[in-house]
Amino acid sequence: MAPMMMMASPAGRAAGFGRGGHVRSASVPSQRHPLLTHVDDQLRALRSWTSDPGQNPLALAHVRALLCVLDELTPLMPLSSTSRLLDGFLALADAYGSFLAALLALRQHAADLRAAVRRRDPAKLASAARAQRRAAKELAGLATAVARCSPIHGAAVGFSSELEVARTVAEAVGDTAAASASVFHQVAFLADAAAATALAVSSSSSKKRNKLAAGEEMQKDVAAAAVAVARLQELEQCVGELESESEKVFRSLLHTRVSLLNIHTPTI
Repeated sequence: MAPMMMMASPAGRAAGFGRGGHVRSASVPSQRHPLLTHVDDQLRALRSWTSDPGQNPLALAHVRALLCVLDELTPLMPLSSTSRLLDGFLALADAYGSFLAALLALRQHAADLRAAVRRRDPAKLASAARAQRRAAKELAGLATAVARCSPIHGAAVGFSSELEVARTVAEAVGDTAAASASVFHQVAFLADAAAATALAVSSSSSKKRNKLAAGEEMQKDVAAAAVAVARLQELEQCVGELESESEKVFRSLLHTRVSLLNIHTPTI
């Protein structure tokens, strides 16, 4: 099922930051708030990871660290900007909700496919592989959708502390989206690759049975099946670990959005 994303367009948000004046909040000092420097540090770390994930392409540690700092920064948000940023956080929360559901389904598909490979059941193997590849395609679509929440550069006019906070949070939304898209794409790639490996084993096994393959060929077939099983087990383990991390990110996004909502609609 395609993910439902609710968000304002980047152009709309960019224009919004430049509209009209606003009253400076007494809670925001005229000098740069120390938390902004902390957010900048986390943004640089996240951008560095996104451009070069290295050996940790599925890590969400930098995303979580950035969201933790943003949670401290949200009380400084100007009221005039909260409605536009609420859409961004809602889009991210929706994306992670869909991602968690997709991970749960993918883990089951991988387990079914691994069982079919071990049993050497061509029909079940083909069916399970198709299901896993469909799940991978949905994840790729989700990655494309979440990537549309792009950062805003130079959108706001002026240099007040409130506007600087708004700009920084908006950029954080965009960078979180970019990093999330990278992780979603990587999971989709791993899922599709594991399914392709399993299908190759099925095709090879069928040909060798039809030709009454010799013992040496059968040993190669067994070795290939073992590789496919190992890749599927690795996929299941990665998905299981990612479920836990994604759940934490999802809850953090919801908490930040609630904080912004409280600013936007204060209790009377």
